[in-house]
Amino acid sequence: EDGARSWRRVLATAETVLDVQQSPHDPALWIATTQTDGVQISRDGGLTWKKIDALPSAEALYNVAFDPRDPRRVAISSWTYGVHTSEDGGVTWTERNAGLPAEHCAFRVGIDPDTGRLYASIYRDALFVSDDFGRTWRNDGMPDATVYSFVFIPKAAK
Repeated sequence: EDGARSWRRVLATAETVLDVQQSPHDPALWIATTQTDGVQISRDGGLTWKKIDALPSAEALYNVAFDPRDPRRVAISSWTYGVHTSEDGGVTWTERNAGLPAEHCAFRVGIDPDTGRLYASIYRDALFVSDDFGRTWRNDGMPDATVYSFVFIPKAAK
């Protein structure tokens, strides 16, 4: 509003914020993950934030991924609690760890914009893939690897 001459805190947490993402479908919808204070959601473009109480908050929640094809689908990775998904734009959340190692340690999640396939990087384990948005997982190779970031190049851009 003033050309970035002044700033104000908008997140309702003093904890370290690990990731902040804006929905590609709704510019008003933002989700932020924190180190030990859970997940915060904004439905007004980041002006106000509310903690998502349905998600765990004691351990690091690393990142959030919006599905580029479906505005209702969002995934979050967590060190202790694995992968959680929402299929209603972040209103409700479901733990999705069937087929992941017992010690989930989900470091990153990513969603392929062409297929909707969900990927999870499991710390020191491998890359896991789900074709049903986290209901089941399979190991996609890369043993003993930790993926720190996902970058997808849409087929239309190739």
